[in-house]
Amino acid sequence: MLQKMKHLRLVDILIYSLTVGLILIPVNGFAQDEDTEDLEKGIENIGERFEKWGEEMEEWGEQVEQSVEEGKPIPPIPPILFSENQKDYKSSPRFGLYLDDLDFEDVYEMHYLENYGVLIDRVIRGGNGDRAGLRKGDIIMEFDGEKVRYEDHLLRMRNSKHVGDTVEIKYFRDEKVMTTSFTFYPPEELSGKDAEISDKKKRLSPGYGGGSFEPVYIDFDFAGINSYLQSNGFGKAFDGNLIVLGGGGMGNVGKGWFIGGMGAGLSKHEQIPVRDDTDQIIGQKKYQLDFGFGGVTVTKKVALFTKRVVLDMGIMLGGGGIALKVSQSDGDFSWEDKIGDANNYSVKYEKSFFAYNPSVGLLIRIKNWFGIHGSVGYFGTYALDDKWTEKSFDFTVGGPSPVMPSGQSYSLGVWFGY
Repeated sequence: MLQKMKHLRLVDILIYSLTVGLILIPVNGFAQDEDTEDLEKGIENIGERFEKWGEEMEEWGEQVEQSVEEGKPIPPIPPILFSENQKDYKSSPRFGLYLDDLDFEDVYEMHYLENYGVLIDRVIRGGNGDRAGLRKGDIIMEFDGEKVRYEDHLLRMRNSKHVGDTVEIKYFRDEKVMTTSFTFYPPEELSGKDAEISDKKKRLSPGYGGGSFEPVYIDFDFAGINSYLQSNGFGKAFDGNLIVLGGGGMGNVGKGWFIGGMGAGLSKHEQIPVRDDTDQIIGQKKYQLDFGFGGVTVTKKVALFTKRVVLDMGIMLGGGGIALKVSQSDGDFSWEDKIGDANNYSVKYEKSFFAYNPSVGLLIRIKNWFGIHGSVGYFGTYALDDKWTEKSFDFTVGGPSPVMPSGQSYSLGVWFGY
């Protein structure tokens, strides 16, 4: 738990650093460039340097995580690429490409059969990628002989090179695997206005998909069921805020939309003694309540600031059921018992319903494959009528029926996947 809290604090530090950067960097940049003849060029340089610094901050975050796990000293924060640091930026290798992680839609439409690679979303005119013959829609498969797993992996390999280095890139285009020689020319040697634009991708990937285990806290209204249980001597059994254990999974179907499924349920029971007029125990009475639901989920995900923080908005549509069993026994069973023996009885009431659960959530990735996810929403139920059925005889239960439970929902759990 302590290790997880360290990771969470790290994410908070990164978000805070990027937020402060958004405020301070434009101020410093304008102060430095306001004396230049071309203010527009100065603004472009500011954005370019900030995006590069953001990439290095993400890499620094991964180094900090590794240092914490191994008990090593924390590496220094990357310097903001301004004034005396600007030279370091101009000497860094650039792709001249907008990159994006693959999703299922990309793979299906392009007939790409592998499970690794990075998609080229845009090629900057006059940039290094343009010079190497790469085009929008190509999938970079290998960089300098090593398979490319995802975008951050490719950027780390790029950062290990220097301006002037030449590597071989293997890529996929039109159902063919091709290779090209890629040289990291310095920025000042590139042609075209677009060559000054950063090769940071246009949008951050929300991921491919995965699964989660998330206990759901629901503020249920069990007033009707509580009244029934109290009348049978059990006292108040449910006071809301119940924990429903569940989980689910989803996959990316394109453009940040995910389709999947989820399910959850709870089971609660209580047993109390039955006493006669002299306060002697003559038997046991118990109840068991089972509640469960499941359905299809449709979710829209958007990465915020960094791919480690993902906002999601979605809804679960499905159905479920609730069953309440109440029974009593004198503890003495025999094949000679009569069916009409009042000391032994059992009834089971059941009801089905439609369920819906709109919610808004946030995923914080601690690792590329693991994260913490939480959400806030509303769990609602709808039944065609208010009738319950007694299971043994399939009879409709008379009298006022308990209202179906609904209420605010809160979840917090772990996420596995990317």
